[in-house]
Amino acid sequence: MILLLQLSKRFLIFFVFIFSFLINSSFSEPKDIWKKSKEIKLQESEEKKIIKDNSNKNLPQTIFDKEKLDLSVNKINQSDKINDNEIIFGLYEPQETSISLNFWSVINQNTYDRFIEILLQRNKKSLIALSERILFTKTNLSSFPDKGTKHLEFITEWLIKNQKINLADKVVNQNKIINNNSKLIKYLFVHYLSNGQIDMACNYINLKNALVQNVELDKFKIFCLLNNKKIKQALSQLELTRETNSLDTFFIEKINFLTGISESKGTKNFDNVFNAHLTLKVINDDEIKFEDFSKNKNLRNYFFKSGIANKLLEETMKKSSPDEKNKLNELVIFLERSANDDLYQSKKILEIYKKYNFSFNQLFRVDDAVKNLKRPESHAILYQAMLLAQNPEMKIKILNSLREKLILNGLAKIAEPVYFSELNKISSTRKDLIDKNLLKEIEIYNKNKNKNGQEFDNNFIYTSELKKLLIKGIDKKNKKKILKLLSNFDKKIKDKTYKLNNKDIALINLLKREKIDLPGSLAKFVYNQRVYIPNDIFNALEKKSNDDALLKTLIFLGNLNEKDDNYTRDILSIVKVFDKIKQNNFKEIFIINEFSL
Repeated sequence: MILLLQLSKRFLIFFVFIFSFLINSSFSEPKDIWKKSKEIKLQESEEKKIIKDNSNKNLPQTIFDKEKLDLSVNKINQSDKINDNEIIFGLYEPQETSISLNFWSVINQNTYDRFIEILLQRNKKSLIALSERILFTKTNLSSFPDKGTKHLEFITEWLIKNQKINLADKVVNQNKIINNNSKLIKYLFVHYLSNGQIDMACNYINLKNALVQNVELDKFKIFCLLNNKKIKQALSQLELTRETNSLDTFFIEKINFLTGISESKGTKNFDNVFNAHLTLKVINDDEIKFEDFSKNKNLRNYFFKSGIANKLLEETMKKSSPDEKNKLNELVIFLERSANDDLYQSKKILEIYKKYNFSFNQLFRVDDAVKNLKRPESHAILYQAMLLAQNPEMKIKILNSLREKLILNGLAKIAEPVYFSELNKISSTRKDLIDKNLLKEIEIYNKNKNKNGQEFDNNFIYTSELKKLLIKGIDKKNKKKILKLLSNFDKKIKDKTYKLNNKDIALINLLKREKIDLPGSLAKFVYNQRVYIPNDIFNALEKKSNDDALLKTLIFLGNLNEKDDNYTRDILSIVKVFDKIKQNNFKEIFIINEFSL
């Protein structure tokens, strides 16, 4: 009994101990959990805040950064927030050009149509340069009723008309929306194919939007797959295209032959570069005729860039029968014309002239021989006789005959280089044989020959470095050096060795406008009348519609004529508008290009 009682007490004590432990645990645990939970939440909140604060810290600002984007242009048209439904097209940032993202939204249809018309009619350097800045500044196509479809079609026409290949490359690579334009893709494909750059041509076909339906581009795509040795894919694409379009027999025959489906080469076709290329892939070398490439410039360019010309000429020169000689003459005439179109080097024509065979008697009596020879043999014998002549007077006489003959046959670009090159050699030893006027011609030719890539030519006022004085940022040292040109021209004018033209006078007036001190001979040409802005441009400025004023200024600029008596007045008027709308960048582009080489 006692034992049982002792056990009961022990059990009771144990039970109380366990119970108290559990109670203490149950009351203390919620405090710890709440505290930890609170700390976790606070920590997460702080981390989120830090992430939020730093999320954009290291990212570059983009045109789609809606909160921070500032596209205000001269305090007008500041409603430039980008919405999700807007379609952005272009290359240059609005901040670079000071052209509003919504530039076209304030332009009425009549002004837009006049602008488009003058761009397609005029080939004026300053107009093209300024138009490029407007057309390719990033713009919101949603402001057009058709979402910019017709605007992009016009841009394609503009790029093709002005042959802006590098610009077109950038546009296509940076703006997927333009890939809907089959005309531009086709133009780039044919351009690179005609230059023998097949891989580059095919790159543009890969950029074509899948939704664009165009049979020509589908044919190009099949060809490109075949060119990359993807025969199964090419045949699959061929069948797919035939299901929805009617393909010409010529194309199907060439693809079937090239893929081994058929042994028939089909017919020849030289209507365009693409068909010519397909034809050359299946015919033998002896079937190639230069006449097949005479239809247009693209075909002739392909003829030379693909290496066909050199190979054909080499083979023809080896043959000596009368019939083959006639064939050679026809080929050389074709090459001469191409050299005059800058498709073939004139130096190579001169090398061909050397390969003609003439008797000693013909070369000795060259004047009589020329009467009995037709082009190009008459050119060749005169060139050879001139090279062989030892007497400088005789050399000059024959050289003059060669030049006259070439120019008479429309080959000035062959005539001028050989003429002045040989005169340079003669003048270095016998300057007395060449009169002063001709020496000046030689000097001008030599300077013009080295002008490629040059921005300035100090032989004329309007092309000289004096233009730099109208561009901001020129340092005092350079300014002082350039100002010496004014004294040089002043002396030439007084000596009557320099005659001012309208462009010179216009530039002089722009210098005066910048408060440049002019010498007496130039100061008397300063335009002293008040400069007025054309009414429609003035009205746009009054309404504070600077974008409208800018576009109307370009329309006005497109009608500038340097032979017009009002040329200087109009130049001053245009520059005045640029100043009023605070478009210094446009003013500089205008001056550099309007007064260019």
